[in-house]
Amino acid sequence: MEVRADKLEPVYVLASAEPLLVDRALAALRDAAVPEALRAFNYDVVEGRGATAARVLGLARTVPMMAPRRMVLVRDVGAMSAAELAGLVEYLDDPCPSTVLCATTAKVDRRLKFFAAAGKKKVLHELSAPRDLAGWVSGEARRRGVAIRPDAVRRLVEAVGADLARLDISLEQLSLYAGGEAITPDHVEDLVADTRERSVFELSDAIGAGDRPRALAAVASLMDQRQSAIGVVAMLARHVRQMSAYRSGRQAGMPKQELARAMGVPPFVVDKVGRQAERFGDAALDRAVAALAVADRALKGEGASQKVLGRGLSERVLLEQVVHRLVDLGAKSAARRG
Repeated sequence: MEVRADKLEPVYVLASAEPLLVDRALAALRDAAVPEALRAFNYDVVEGRGATAARVLGLARTVPMMAPRRMVLVRDVGAMSAAELAGLVEYLDDPCPSTVLCATTAKVDRRLKFFAAAGKKKVLHELSAPRDLAGWVSGEARRRGVAIRPDAVRRLVEAVGADLARLDISLEQLSLYAGGEAITPDHVEDLVADTRERSVFELSDAIGAGDRPRALAAVASLMDQRQSAIGVVAMLARHVRQMSAYRSGRQAGMPKQELARAMGVPPFVVDKVGRQAERFGDAALDRAVAALAVADRALKGEGASQKVLGRGLSERVLLEQVVHRLVDLGAKSAARRG
């Protein structure tokens, strides 16, 4: 979406699940529409929840003060009631030329008249997260004039995931931490990838590879840190779902980029998870899901198995039992397939 002060449209509907993308687009629109010195008179913000069409339209049709235009922002416009949101549709046909009306939303429901009309009027801008996260981080680093090694980029994406806001903050912190030097994987390990993240990554990776001693060592590390056993089980379940998504996607003939999106991982992680998924097979993954569900219920106090569980050591024993079960499933499946 291009933003230029001499080519501003009267209406923008910004839709994205990524707050960073929305915030940047809003900042560009605000800077282009209203000088900072005049924002007290010509910049209004309305929260969508509880807002009425009458209030939004009243602000949008207000004449700017000592400036050629004003801006009205409706945050989370989708939180307005359907009836009030429908009251904004007519404005899209005849917007006030001296106002930039901007509305944001995390999700677009095209069944609602407002979003359907915004799409037809071409004022709906859906801001998508980049498919290539490593490329995005590298580009952000160049924009800041920060040097970062490719292996550090990969480790940063691996540690943070697809959260653009956290990637952005982490890159800023790393640039200060590196003190003018090129950011290395060691910098990422020191500042971003905390002990818990490394231990959980080690655990899921070791189970996928069938490395029982390494997996049990990761469990011990997590329990020594007093991490939540329920959270560890949830992370393992997420890894199993990623392996299942890989197998389903491969069977459907998905290319790597599409597979990465379906799995919720960076593209360079797809092959490693894929090797683990091939080692397990569909039936073993189904049994892994069932085993993790039983462990989750036990940890939450649901079912007869909770009677033998206390806190601390009992949770560690349970996690170790789960690890043994998952490693065994992978080994048996690999043996049958081999």
